[in-house]
Amino acid sequence: QALEDQVWDLLYEADKAAEENKENSQVYDAMAETLGDAWDALIIMLEKRQALLELTSVFFENALEFAVKIDQVEDFLKNAQEFDNIDSLRELLLQQEHHTKELLEKSLALLNKSQELTEFIEEFKCEGPNANTELIQGAHSSCLKIDNLLEVLQDRRRQLDRFLKHQRQGLEQVLQICLWHQQENQV
Repeated sequence: QALEDQVWDLLYEADKAAEENKENSQVYDAMAETLGDAWDALIIMLEKRQALLELTSVFFENALEFAVKIDQVEDFLKNAQEFDNIDSLRELLLQQEHHTKELLEKSLALLNKSQELTEFIEEFKCEGPNANTELIQGAHSSCLKIDNLLEVLQDRRRQLDRFLKHQRQGLEQVLQICLWHQQENQV
């Protein structure tokens, strides 16, 4: 953007020179057209790069939120899950259900954003005259890194899901036993 005024000034100078030198006007016209096209292409490329950076930023924000949620659930599972009565046991089951739901929501958001980002990268690498092997390899490498990060986080989530399911089954059994004891005492 800082150079845009200079480019337009140069185009104006080319137009002015073309008017003064009628015999070279075709050369000046061609130069002006080529420079204008190049400038437009540069602006489009910079806008796409900006969109890519914004999309990447949102992806990594989602990945961070997901990783933080995984850490929270791991802490929840590590802490002693004590309860004093049936109500506190039910509250514990509700907390577990809440954590499971949030894990799935964060996971889905990250999966959607990763798909959007990799599709954008795939389209970006093939566009325009600048598509070269280095750009294609860089795009491929970026997609692999995104997939690897996603896989690591999803593996952690799947492991937590197994622990949460196992713990939930145990807590539900304890709740049933407590309810049974409560009914027995009432009888």
